[in-house]
Amino acid sequence: MRAVVFDLFETLITEWQKAKYLQSEVAADLCVDFELFRQEWQSLGKQRFLGDYPKVEQVFTKILNNLGVDCDSQLILEVARKREASKGQCFDEIEQNIIEMLLEIKKRGYKIGLVSNCSPEEVYGLKDCDLYPYLDVVVLSCDVGMIKPDVKIYEHCASLLGEQTKDCIFVGDGGSDELNGAKNAGMTPFRALWFIKHFVRGFDNNEDYKAFYDPKELLEYL
Repeated sequence: MRAVVFDLFETLITEWQKAKYLQSEVAADLCVDFELFRQEWQSLGKQRFLGDYPKVEQVFTKILNNLGVDCDSQLILEVARKREASKGQCFDEIEQNIIEMLLEIKKRGYKIGLVSNCSPEEVYGLKDCDLYPYLDVVVLSCDVGMIKPDVKIYEHCASLLGEQTKDCIFVGDGGSDELNGAKNAGMTPFRALWFIKHFVRGFDNNEDYKAFYDPKELLEYL
């Protein structure tokens, strides 16, 4: 193997123990029914991840228009900033064991890639966080117009790394069917359980792929 490709959320960063800005709170701040908001938010999920809405306030405006609700533009901006701040917490302090893992991987001569499904406002803090210097390639769905588990996004990352997919391993918590996507693209997938073991019931019930419960276990494998 020549490269390690990571997922981002709940693999290199986590929302665990962070103060979340819940959809119910967003809906309340925008003065709309939560269930109606949730349905609209979910229906726009693919478009958000593809980067069709560069700013989250555009999403909120679209939802309110769809619901036939008039809302002050300043309020929409305030809600957008609150969501950005909530997501930005994930980048404020990277777990030390993650940094140590990435440093050791680099020392051993492996390239490091990142593939993430995300909307733009979810990753504003990425370039300024302690993770970024260790990443040789960053592939964000909202930048490239591809979404996991589409094999093309993994192939794109491998190509940017200058490697074939067969020479890459993929490490992620398993969301978005990403492990099957990596396998179909020719990578060797592994589950990262070091974050989700804290808050996901039945986190270890998938036996299809080898799992790592601590970043040190990935280093031992390598």
